[in-house]
Amino acid sequence: MHKEKLNYKKVHLISIISFLLGFVDAFWIYTLSTYFSEISGTDNVSIFYFTAFTGVLISLFYLQSLIRRIGRARMLYFSLGLTILLSVLLTRLPATWLSVLVVLLFIVANGTVWVSLDVLLEGFSSDGMAGRIRGLYLTIMNTGILVAPFLASKVLNHFRFEGIFFVISVGYMIVFLISLLGFRNDNVIPRESLKPWQTIRKMMREKNLLYIYCISFAMEFFYALMIVYTPIYLLNLGFSWDQIGIIFTIMLIPFVLLEYPLGIIADRHLGEKELLIVSIMIVIFSTSLLPFIGPHSLWIWASILFMTRVGIAGIEVLRDAYFYKQIDGDDSDVIAFFRTSRPVANIIGAGISAMALLFWPLQSVFFIIVVVMIFALVIALFLEDTESEREASRR
Repeated sequence: MHKEKLNYKKVHLISIISFLLGFVDAFWIYTLSTYFSEISGTDNVSIFYFTAFTGVLISLFYLQSLIRRIGRARMLYFSLGLTILLSVLLTRLPATWLSVLVVLLFIVANGTVWVSLDVLLEGFSSDGMAGRIRGLYLTIMNTGILVAPFLASKVLNHFRFEGIFFVISVGYMIVFLISLLGFRNDNVIPRESLKPWQTIRKMMREKNLLYIYCISFAMEFFYALMIVYTPIYLLNLGFSWDQIGIIFTIMLIPFVLLEYPLGIIADRHLGEKELLIVSIMIVIFSTSLLPFIGPHSLWIWASILFMTRVGIAGIEVLRDAYFYKQIDGDDSDVIAFFRTSRPVANIIGAGISAMALLFWPLQSVFFIIVVVMIFALVIALFLEDTESEREASRR
């Protein structure tokens, strides 16, 4: 039996926090690859992301045991406090190899912030409304991300990376204060405590959890390569940061428009499987066009990247809705393991892209993404679909 107790007020509070975190994170997500490339003097920045997400992966394997000791809310406070400390340090450090080390630690801390928030949200949710709750959560978070890239490009142009890290510091301080006030009475300690290898065995026994993990990996692999190499590729084609800010803002609109409606459709009418398959096919088709565009107009690039995010927005909300219908709020170990799909995808993506770029041009990363998404499409066909409200009413 699943043990979540639906709490609308806490769900809305977490959604507000996700908006602020999405806004703040967008300042570094789309600019950090340039930061690394300026210091290393090369466009092949995979080694930095490989190192950072290896650290994220290790931290997530032991996150559940730390939550078991200090509780869900305190884990969020700890993660936020660490990100604040590291981002403040970065406002004072020049762009050197020392600052790179601090940035790598910041990425690790940031990864634990999002998983801690996930664990809190699952405790306040209910399975039957997973699509709507996750759709609302992701829509609000991505609204924050949507408004940030254009502003981030302006800050980067005028204040360089010191300005980026200053915005991050202030943003995380605000999130910390809101979280401290909002969850001060919600420091639940999960009853079940599993070692990492026990969690892996638990996931392997549940085939649907394993399949949705593979689909999540493919989506995160898409992000891993696209976030790192799209801005570098566009800069190489002659676009300015101001133009890239406009392209990325248009590109992110599907996350705001589609995720909540798709969550409702999945809950009430269709389930997730069919919609996942269609979303993956959209990503495959649109991404396969990118290597052939070349240095054309801003609007062509914005349109094709917009289409890639139509598919990815669908995968993101449907992946979360499907996964959280399989578990409950006490499964913090499974949630943490599920979120390892991001660092695993980043580690593997960094390794593959680093090797590919030794032999092929930058646009080869788009072909690699298409291959991985075809793998996800095959996996999606084996998912056992969830029962929608309409299907349940017919029984």
